[in-house]
Amino acid sequence: MKYISLLGIITIIALCTEFVLQMSGGDAIESFNAGRETGAQQAESGASYVHSFLLPVKAKVIPEGMEGEATLQLADGTKTVPYSIAEVKCEVRPSWFIAIALTFGSFFVALIGIYSIYCLIRLLIRVAKRDIFSRRNVYWIRWFAYVNAGIYLGLMLFEWLLERDAVSQLRIPGYQVIGIEHTVYDFSSFFVIVLLAEVYAVAVKIKEEQDLTI
Repeated sequence: MKYISLLGIITIIALCTEFVLQMSGGDAIESFNAGRETGAQQAESGASYVHSFLLPVKAKVIPEGMEGEATLQLADGTKTVPYSIAEVKCEVRPSWFIAIALTFGSFFVALIGIYSIYCLIRLLIRVAKRDIFSRRNVYWIRWFAYVNAGIYLGLMLFEWLLERDAVSQLRIPGYQVIGIEHTVYDFSSFFVIVLLAEVYAVAVKIKEEQDLTI
């Protein structure tokens, strides 16, 4: 039990640290604040409001015909070699839907994330008290597993919508924008966590049936 408690404490600290870093830092927060200030200035001046919320992206590009081909001179000046650009870091203005969803969705994601960590803490407390096979524990572990998987699926949808905006807005002479760099998610881990949660639920059900039989 001491080993499980120690492992649980380390897991909770790691989750809290990752959660705080994701919610408090990053270029997206800076771009959001800059866009909000610009919008406030537009409102004060009486100009028609167009949201200036910009999000940083890494756009993937490919050369478009001969215009995308260029040469680069070596340091010794004796030879030039062809080169092309494969990725460009820039900012795009997301659609109104994404801007509103990100503004309000971040708040709900923060609440859900905090409650998920709370569920994990309650689960570990009950396990430490040797109350392992109970329906309440099934609720805690299912909430943690399914909600976290749902959040990452939502982030995938967000990146897909942002990619559509980037492709439609960005124009780079000599290059064609084919998409943006996506976050790599470990889906196998999500499915394993959900699978273990359901196996645990079945184990609890079997334990209850055995208790009734006895």
